[in-house]
Amino acid sequence: MACYCLIVFDALEEAREWRCKRGVGGWIFEFENEGLAVLFPPHMPPTAIFRHPLTKGHSGRLIGSA
Repeated sequence: MACYCLIVFDALEEAREWRCKRGVGGWIFEFENEGLAVLFPPHMPPTAIFRHPLTKGHSGRLIGSA
């Protein structure tokens, strides 16, 4: 079983700043109507992120690290 840590933020910009300052990379899922964002680890494929219990059934966008 894979071990990973997820971090939930109140806003997309908070997630981007946290990821950038720490140089961790990863995927950010921004919920469409909730204003929340979740940082997923870089090794997690997009399909697994969309099927994750936190995101499944929710609309939003997935933002990769540049």
